[in-house]
Amino acid sequence: MIQTLRRQEGVVLYNDILEISSAEAEDVVAFLKEEYERESLDHPHTTPSFHPHAARWAAQTVYVAAQLILYRKHEEKDVPSLLPTFSFTPDAAAILSADLCLRFLPDMIVQLKIIDTNDPLIPLLESILKQWHFSAVRHNLAVDQPDFAPVVADVCLHQLYCQRIVDHRKLLLAQHPVFREAIAAQMGMYGPEFWNEFRTDTLSSLA
Repeated sequence: MIQTLRRQEGVVLYNDILEISSAEAEDVVAFLKEEYERESLDHPHTTPSFHPHAARWAAQTVYVAAQLILYRKHEEKDVPSLLPTFSFTPDAAAILSADLCLRFLPDMIVQLKIIDTNDPLIPLLESILKQWHFSAVRHNLAVDQPDFAPVVADVCLHQLYCQRIVDHRKLLLAQHPVFREAIAAQMGMYGPEFWNEFRTDTLSSLA
């Protein structure tokens, strides 16, 4: 499923199986490491080292979420316990490694809302994205006081975050002090043609 998700941006499940063997998990981590290294070729600056634990946790999170969307056989009270927890620090390496899979959660949430806007799985997945907000940039998700410390601490992640904000035209994020100056410099003199709303509002706020 993870391979299909990464390469075709779609979910294919062949069985209703929530348990994952150690061998399967190791295969997934090996695959994600290759994907990470491939993406790193296009990253600015020095890419943080691959974080296998974060990649595995994120892959399992997305896999379980997909299972719960397609095969819901559990009571509402049991759903939270089915999603895996993490015990590692969400630094730049973990954020980028987890993003290999977490970037697909927004689309899964959209599908859940189409099926049932009151699905209890929706707030659970949104709570994950609020903490791992790099993967939620294109999702219309209200994130109060996000922790940008890991982003500021790593120049590669910071620039990738800025680029994702620009790609998805997230004006409020672009105007945040953590990103505003870097995005303005990134767009340069062609900013008004490329993204006039950001340039106009930013120049007004800096005047």
